[in-house]
Amino acid sequence: MEIRAKFACLYRGAACFGRARLGCARVCEQGEVMSVTSDDTEEKQGKDMAMLKKTFEEDLAQAVAYHGHLCVGQILGTRIARLGLAYFAIEEPENYRDLIAFVEADRCVADAVCSVAKCQIGRRRLKWYDYGKMAASFYDLPTKRAVRIVTMSDKKAGPDDDPIAFFGAIPDSDLFRVQEVAIDLDEYDIPGKPQRHVVCERCGEHVMDNRDVLVEGKTLCQACAGQPVYYRVIKTLSWQ
Repeated sequence: MEIRAKFACLYRGAACFGRARLGCARVCEQGEVMSVTSDDTEEKQGKDMAMLKKTFEEDLAQAVAYHGHLCVGQILGTRIARLGLAYFAIEEPENYRDLIAFVEADRCVADAVCSVAKCQIGRRRLKWYDYGKMAASFYDLPTKRAVRIVTMSDKKAGPDDDPIAFFGAIPDSDLFRVQEVAIDLDEYDIPGKPQRHVVCERCGEHVMDNRDVLVEGKTLCQACAGQPVYYRVIKTLSWQ
């Protein structure tokens, strides 16, 4: 099914953030996207898309509570997460444990995706890549299919604008690029208990999930193997 057909008529609450006064979109039989009124959206919603249990307003409130304040990243991140859930017809993300999210920035969008899609880093269902993009991909474990959603618009709300209303008037098709993507995950990347656990033969630190490196027959952690790591040891402190 075409991406635009999947996202044309969105779950409870239009994709444009409001049931009242805002329009949505629907796809005609020929596949052309047509503009419709909010009344028509109410009638059509859920027929072409999975009906998410929560409204956009509920998801946004939850994201803001988790993040700490309302910002554009929360608005767009909530919207990205809802598109990802809708793509895989996940009505209740809190009850679905087979979705993995990949975020491409360590900024506001990551908190929104985590909160709305219920993908937590500690459960190995949130992966972070530092690409500096307001984007996220969603990978479904049973089907091994993935969709990537990235913000493309450069529109910005003015200082006197209500950001929710401002972005609510912009349809998804003008904000986001949606791509079906391939994501390669091996057995050591998926959720669940660690399937491999070793001890670095040089520093003695424990290494999980096949992140060790074999160098000249010795099992080493990445730091001891000379690979780039985020820290530089100055000295080891004593407990004495």
